[in-house]
Amino acid sequence: MANRESWGAVLFLAALLAGAIFLFSGLYAPGPERAGVLLPQRSAAYVTRLSRDLGRSAPGISGQAEAVKPTPLLDAVQEKIAAAEPAANSLLDRNHLFIQLYGAAQRLTQRQVVDDADPRYSVVRLTDGTLTFVNAEEADTASHGKALARLRDQLGKRDIPLLYLQAPGKVAPEDDRLPAGVTDHSNDYADALLAELEVQGVDYVDFRALFAAMEDRDWSSWFFATDHHWTPEAAFTACGALFELLASDYGYSTPAEYSDPSQFTVEAWEDWFLGSLGKRVGTLYGGVDGIELWKPVFETDFTYSVPIYEIERTGPFEESLLFPERLEEKDYFGGNPYTLYAGGDYPLARIYNHTDEDGPRILLLRDSYACAMTPFLALGCSELITVDLRYFHENLLAYVDWLKPDLVLVLYTTGSVAQDALFEFLPTPAADPAESGPPAVQRPLPAGAGAAAEHQKSD
Repeated sequence: MANRESWGAVLFLAALLAGAIFLFSGLYAPGPERAGVLLPQRSAAYVTRLSRDLGRSAPGISGQAEAVKPTPLLDAVQEKIAAAEPAANSLLDRNHLFIQLYGAAQRLTQRQVVDDADPRYSVVRLTDGTLTFVNAEEADTASHGKALARLRDQLGKRDIPLLYLQAPGKVAPEDDRLPAGVTDHSNDYADALLAELEVQGVDYVDFRALFAAMEDRDWSSWFFATDHHWTPEAAFTACGALFELLASDYGYSTPAEYSDPSQFTVEAWEDWFLGSLGKRVGTLYGGVDGIELWKPVFETDFTYSVPIYEIERTGPFEESLLFPERLEEKDYFGGNPYTLYAGGDYPLARIYNHTDEDGPRILLLRDSYACAMTPFLALGCSELITVDLRYFHENLLAYVDWLKPDLVLVLYTTGSVAQDALFEFLPTPAADPAESGPPAVQRPLPAGAGAAAEHQKSD
């Protein structure tokens, strides 16, 4: 123990010395001259596209540059001194020296929990070496089940079915990898939600059962080691099971090749990805991840549109639904290769499948786990629209009435189930609780849905 503590002390002394050097350089580093500040401009194309997709006038944003007035010498000196600490901190952050040294010290002293100022973002090292966030606080998610029931009722008036998809979390049900004294309630959140859906008669699928049934695979193999998301392989596997369910229970058949891993090439980018957890503790604490780029060998043609960000990409799967530019540079702390799939957490995005115009039009209400699944799910749709309610602040039902989807899916991971914003589907009077509906149908996962687990990946 004493030896480990000595190592930690040496590392922190080295960090302090480096910080002093950077601070000194920050005091005298010249800054660029600025003529003024220009606020963002909204183009006419942005206004037109947003108005078209949301069905209303979308105001632009404009601004004028303001000239910077000359500063007296004494004020300039005081400003330089005041700016020294932030400048040094910024330089240190760019080099991530403190993060790396701090993480190394935690690893040497065998710390299993690296505390954060916000306990939700404390990093927990599981016994298999992978990293996770934990949901340490208990939460009552029954109200979110009632919110789903109210949405089901409103969609039912429009003859639109609703299916809730429970994505797994990084911590498995009854997980024995948690360090002693650490508790995670994410699966409790999901269990309580699904229990309420049973009462309310809302159909759902629990993907946790799909992965738990694969006894030849460790639970952690479906997730990144340094990130809280599931891998593209896991999303592909779940999507294959969903395709079978959509065919058997909803009449929406898809070609077998869409869920056959042999019909995809898999390109592995080794040691390319430092996830959300790894960025907090550095590579010396938890290592780094690779990421796989899945690309179909059959013909595809999509248009992917994100109106609010003026994104429009047209072409095959790997050029429209994937963002390979996110892999152009290995940037552990500044990059996010997970967004190779679908680009990121956009408020609203629309995908048009030009090779399957007779497929269903599906609206997917999503959290960040949907990034990895969205491109695969789009293969089986004529149009797939994704909405993230954390950032989408329009009237959802008005949008549904304009869009007229054939089916609404809701995909959330276990940790997301406690987030109120993701369940604000429509205004809910306090005195208007959802009434109990008919018995729920837990949609069984089709046999053989885990075929992707046997796929031999190639570089």
